[in-house]
Amino acid sequence: MSSLRVWSTFVILYQTIICLVISWYTLDCHFVPSSSELHEVTLIKLLYLYDPEACGRIPFYNITVKYNREYYSTIMWPVTNKVASNFRSKIRLWLCLHVVWFGLAIANMTHGQRHCGFYAVVVPFTITGLALLIVDLVYAGLFLQNVAHTDTQISILKFLNASFPKSIRWIHRSFPWPEQYVCDEDTTWISLLFAYISCRGVVQWIINFWFIKDNYYEGLAAFHRLQKEKSRLRSNA
Repeated sequence: MSSLRVWSTFVILYQTIICLVISWYTLDCHFVPSSSELHEVTLIKLLYLYDPEACGRIPFYNITVKYNREYYSTIMWPVTNKVASNFRSKIRLWLCLHVVWFGLAIANMTHGQRHCGFYAVVVPFTITGLALLIVDLVYAGLFLQNVAHTDTQISILKFLNASFPKSIRWIHRSFPWPEQYVCDEDTTWISLLFAYISCRGVVQWIINFWFIKDNYYEGLAAFHRLQKEKSRLRSNA
């Protein structure tokens, strides 16, 4: 049993555990927006982490903006959130890939260098790992596309409302949806943060790529060695 396969299994294990925790909190609706938390945290939950349809509970958001030298304040609530619903789908795919990858990592650690190990274990392990790397990059790109639509809190709410007509409702119907208004905060970091996390902080993504490659070539070398030994035994017989 090589140290590379043991180390790879450990690295995949802690990533799978993190994915399990995030998936459980998201899919089991534990990211409920609260009035007692920072509104930046509420915006993160409203944008990606909380789907009112799936969770069966409507979250409320108190917003005040200055527009044309007047202050407008109202309470908004999303009745549906396609952005969060899509994020839940992403989480499910991530979770499935992680669980399969971890199972194959254990198989690779125990059976990767047997006669049938290359095609039965090493190749599926490599394909699953590469699929996860590609999914990470695709999701990071999708989050980066959202940056242009999530630069302010009004932009976030308009983005949610544009994803599905009349998905957001508010108390005062006269509340404006201004294109420009006084706002001192920039919320583009939310989508950038999720893009950064989706590609595993870049460093972890690179580490994953290298040990997927190294495990494949180590398994291939073991396969060729076993094939030579088998041929030698046949010739001696």
